[in-house]
Amino acid sequence: MSQPPGDDMLGRGLRLLTVLSRHSRGMGVSAVARAAELPVSSAHRLLARLVAEGFVSYDADTRRYALGVRVLELSRGFQRSSAGYSAAAGPVQRLAARTGLPVLTGVLDGAEILLVLTAEGTQHIQLRSAEGTRNPWYATSMGKLLAAGLAEEEREQLLAAKLVPVTPRTCTDADVLREELARVRERGWAEVDEENEIGVRSIAVPVPDPEGLRETPLTLSLGATVVLTPGSELRSLLPELRACADEVAARLR
Repeated sequence: MSQPPGDDMLGRGLRLLTVLSRHSRGMGVSAVARAAELPVSSAHRLLARLVAEGFVSYDADTRRYALGVRVLELSRGFQRSSAGYSAAAGPVQRLAARTGLPVLTGVLDGAEILLVLTAEGTQHIQLRSAEGTRNPWYATSMGKLLAAGLAEEEREQLLAAKLVPVTPRTCTDADVLREELARVRERGWAEVDEENEIGVRSIAVPVPDPEGLRETPLTLSLGATVVLTPGSELRSLLPELRACADEVAARLR
């Protein structure tokens, strides 16, 4: 199996960690190697070293590898660092407490929304909302909000890719999405209705960055159940969501 130019041991190890981060139930060595585009023998040696260092765990009964506790330590360290998002935790948690709804904070990473900070509300909503969760950009309000703000060439690259439905209500028509993104740019917020999860709707606004200090644009979202929260009621919370985004922006500066 040929390897990319400059593919060293560190790069291969990081690829293995990235693959495992997307499979919470763990993977066998052959599956990990295949996903990371590595020979099984190389993957096995690297995984053994990562297990020894605590970055990967190994279940001898199932013969599966999964992320280890050292990765959680790195995650916590990132949240405490100046590059992390822990400074935004206060405003996000207060908004969740006031509205009773979960508040999600995300960035666009490739063609996916990556959740970097979340706060649970008092409503019992089963969301895929753990920090580190990834969702397709076109199925989420955060993804549509951030995609709308991209340069045209980058936006068209996202629209040209294969768009796989997440639910029966997911829009995967590039022309329809293009028109929707234009409306999002005009009004400054985005919404989805059961496009990423059945029974769940959400709205999203950008976190302001007028000085252009952040390399990665950030967005805030409120989620709600279709049964408990009509769309009009959720949209009525846009001023509170924008106020929270302003406070987050001030703290992140």
